[in-house]
Amino acid sequence: MRALLTSVLIAVLAAASIPARAADHRDGPLATGDPAADLNDIYVFNNPNDPTEMVLATTYFPAANASSRFSDVVQYRTFLDNGAGPTGRDSITCTFTGGGSRFACTNPSGSLSASGPLNQTVTNGNLRVWAGLRDDPFFFDVDAFNRTRAAVAPRFTNPGINGFGSFNTLAIVFGIKRNAITNNQANPIVRVWGSATRIGDIGLTGGASGHFFDAANPGHGVIMEVVGPGTAGGPDRLVIYWATYDTAGNQMWLSGVGNISGTTAVVPVVRTALGRYPPLFGGTGPTVTSFGTLTFNFSNCNTVTMLVEPTQAGFIPVSIPLTRLTQIRNQPCTLLQAGQIDREGRPAINTALIDVLASTGKKDAYNRASDPSTWAPLFQAEMRSNATALDTLDGIVGNSLLPPDVLAAVLVDDRLAINTAVAACDAYLAVELGVTTQCGGRTFQRDVIDDSLGAIVGPGVSDNVGDDSTYLTDFPFMGAPRL
Repeated sequence: MRALLTSVLIAVLAAASIPARAADHRDGPLATGDPAADLNDIYVFNNPNDPTEMVLATTYFPAANASSRFSDVVQYRTFLDNGAGPTGRDSITCTFTGGGSRFACTNPSGSLSASGPLNQTVTNGNLRVWAGLRDDPFFFDVDAFNRTRAAVAPRFTNPGINGFGSFNTLAIVFGIKRNAITNNQANPIVRVWGSATRIGDIGLTGGASGHFFDAANPGHGVIMEVVGPGTAGGPDRLVIYWATYDTAGNQMWLSGVGNISGTTAVVPVVRTALGRYPPLFGGTGPTVTSFGTLTFNFSNCNTVTMLVEPTQAGFIPVSIPLTRLTQIRNQPCTLLQAGQIDREGRPAINTALIDVLASTGKKDAYNRASDPSTWAPLFQAEMRSNATALDTLDGIVGNSLLPPDVLAAVLVDDRLAINTAVAACDAYLAVELGVTTQCGGRTFQRDVIDDSLGAIVGPGVSDNVGDDSTYLTDFPFMGAPRL
């Protein structure tokens, strides 16, 4: 019953999703703004060609393309817990170098480690790793489910349309010898989850460049451009031009460049005067004099506070709220933050049961929560409230498989379980259901959406979308990217 209720949760994922936000794709503001740290899905199953190996795949970067890269300043971690207490817990951290062209993966003890270039399988002892661009195996008619949600009745078509059919993703695929993570099969059931943590390139990126103005006082504005360090290893810098006026109403240009620290830039600015129309200024002009300092504090990519601290006589300090007016084409803005950006075990937990009724800011809090012991006190009540509301999906109240409070109590432990001692892996959540003939976990081909729709909406309800990926018959199993 516990696994069935988990299936119920997966069904409600679409009730809170939009086409770009199914499974765990773009499941919070931080993850959406930091695609290289956006954890999409986790898959885990026993290798059909080698029963002694567990295959675990994590996917990142929604709608990736040939230019997408793993970040050199993001730690990609996978956690393993065989239930034997502290000694049964392990994790593998992958880092990338060379602009994301090489990986190095290891656990704390070094007993599971491998490193090498992308798009090659690297084997070392009990671990082998493949990393690179692959076809995204997730499949779901999310538009039809949105119509179902709006009508509170099934609105699927046959055939359905896979909203993820053209998506690629960045994948890390592990092959782990089961004896290395199960105490030689003394503890065969392993629970897994993953995370992405940013440790560098914090703060503004080039996408912050653009024109900004004071919406309440238009007629003057600031042009900003994020540029690289002035010296090797130094901070990025912000170049600004402020077209404004002096106290007599004459046009005045201020310009300068200052260092960026996180989401703040302090820019000493100068004032130019006595210039003339080209081609030649002539004489001694223009003159350049120090005006003071402008401090820019970014709340987000579109909202900035500019603190003006003049040193020239006749000008007073002032704080001006600025709003973005223009943005560089094809240069999205990200206000990158340090720390854990995303996490996932089972598919769609955050998408379905956090911030469904109203925005509470808990999606980012959920993704940042790195200690499993804190998950229940932080998020169980939120999950219970949303599960109660989503119970009306089929137009009938109170027909969920288990009460919302029981559902939330189980699903708040967001880890995916697999029995490494069982070869067959064709039943999602078999461990929780107590199905001893199946390994559980999650395969690429398993239709977890239909499993979920049948549980929450009713037997036989389907989005009528099948798996349209083409897989390899051996490691790393994931299909070639769609380019």
